[in-house]
Amino acid sequence: MLKACFAFTARLGVTFGAGVLLALTLQAQAPAADPPAGATPKPDFPPHTEVLKDHEQIISSLEKTPSLLQIWVRRRDNQMLAVFPEKFAEKKFFIALTVASGERYAGLQAGDMYVYWRRQDKRMVLLTPNLDIRSTGEPESKASVQRLFTDRVIVDVPILGLVPGQGPIIDMDALLVGEAGRFFGPMVAGARTQLATIKTAKAFPGNVELAFELPMRDGFLKTLHYSISEIRPNPAYKPRVADERVGYFTTGFRDLGKYQAEENQVRYINRWHLEKADPKIQVSPPKNPIVFYLEHTTPIRYRRWVREGVLMWNKAFEKVGIANAIEVYYQDAATGAHMEKDPEDVRYNFVRWLNNDIGTAIGPSRVDPLTGEILDADIILTDGWIRHYWRQFNETIPPLAMEGLSPATLAWLQTRPQWDPRIRLAPPANRDALMTAFRQRGPLEYGGHPMATVDPTLVGDDDFDGLVGRTSQFNGLCRAAECKALDLAAMRFAFDLMLESLPAEEPPKTAIPPPATNRRRRRRKRRRRRKPSPRPCWTASPSGSSARWWPSSSPTRSDTPSACATTSAPRASTPSSRSTAPRSRARNPSPARSWTISPSTSSTGKTVTSRATTG
Repeated sequence: MLKACFAFTARLGVTFGAGVLLALTLQAQAPAADPPAGATPKPDFPPHTEVLKDHEQIISSLEKTPSLLQIWVRRRDNQMLAVFPEKFAEKKFFIALTVASGERYAGLQAGDMYVYWRRQDKRMVLLTPNLDIRSTGEPESKASVQRLFTDRVIVDVPILGLVPGQGPIIDMDALLVGEAGRFFGPMVAGARTQLATIKTAKAFPGNVELAFELPMRDGFLKTLHYSISEIRPNPAYKPRVADERVGYFTTGFRDLGKYQAEENQVRYINRWHLEKADPKIQVSPPKNPIVFYLEHTTPIRYRRWVREGVLMWNKAFEKVGIANAIEVYYQDAATGAHMEKDPEDVRYNFVRWLNNDIGTAIGPSRVDPLTGEILDADIILTDGWIRHYWRQFNETIPPLAMEGLSPATLAWLQTRPQWDPRIRLAPPANRDALMTAFRQRGPLEYGGHPMATVDPTLVGDDDFDGLVGRTSQFNGLCRAAECKALDLAAMRFAFDLMLESLPAEEPPKTAIPPPATNRRRRRRKRRRRRKPSPRPCWTASPSGSSARWWPSSSPTRSDTPSACATTSAPRASTPSSRSTAPRSRARNPSPARSWTISPSTSSTGKTVTSRATTG
């Protein structure tokens, strides 16, 4: 009975399973039911009005012309959206990056990117083309380079909506703050993006200026500025290939469309697009001058000198036929002049002043990576120059001028303070006060030389420690290495000057003289070595009772009247009273006892000789 129950249950399960399978098969083969009448398919994106709700559009141009990107902001929670133009895929964009605040070098250009956007389904992808390797050759090489050296994806963001007649909508604060590391690198690693606030939001027909302030990992606030503009081809600009003999900043790439090794490395000069307004005249004003603005942070007492320093470059441009190529204007917070211009804006060239206590000057520029045309330049000047000049002039140069002066010289200067380097190098307004102080102080021992004022409390902190006031002398402050290095530097400098003054050696007329000529040349050298070298000689001529002395112009034979004496006459009481023949000396006299024989005539008409000595 139990077996029968189990068999019945199994048959019942099989029958039920077969029925369910048949029902599912028939349902799959049946046509899909039509949607209810009047129903519409669900859109991919919500309406743009809903996405842009509670946001305010930024319009910065006075003409109210459409901006490069529509910028919408919601101030209460620092949200920012951007609407792309309809033909965004055909545009090339230039992103200029600047850390606007929160850095000792804030305002210095932080880099730039040449990019384009591509829509991929429901996401927007930011890419940068591979500009390091290109081809300007035949179409086949261009196709090969494009296939091998592909573009690079920087970041991608979701599309929030679509604006009819425009383009996609993206979240700009999610891009520029949430993905800031993609643009600024590790300097923003660990930044607290949830605390970011909008500092700048401006939209112009050719660019947008966007900046966000946010705390970094250490809590200090930084402002990250993005200047996004469109780069359009400039047919009037002609790239100029750099010459390796002249120094330039360059834009380079490898041209694999050229097959000569010396040709495939191309370097374009980074330069301004500067043209004459009238090419027919020798010196013409430019079509579009180079305009610089002095940032309002430049101290007023230095603005004039900074401006004149920039304008000095006009002298160089005049030599190539362009007058007043550079113009300089002041940005002033008191009057509001040019305060609407952001120094980070890629459209403007600025001279920026940083009070960071560092003495430096930097002049970076941004260029079109395809041609080398300069688009923007921001020169950095710092207040450290002022302190550096003051310190060098007042604290460094006077001690250097006093180094090596002996106690005697210092004592001499005490009585003549007007010649003291410490007074002559002082500002003119302080010289009288210093001279009065020197006179009131009175004379110092050894003229105030450091060895007389050494303090032996700590041995080794002064140059003369251990040399003064001790029975056993030693020096705790060794400057041998410093002085020897200075000696070697001066020696090398002297050798370099000597090399420049030496005449260039002339190449021999014949590389290998004939053997007979070499033998004759060797014999002549041996004969010359056997002859005595000529010595300076003098000629004495009587003039009344005294003698005049002239150096002999050239050595001559010993039997001529003006020759250097290799012979001598016997001593006579009167030079002209005896007539004797010259007698050869056994040895050559020393230069201090050389003799000169001059002929003279006695009263009897006989020829006699007179002698004189130089010793």
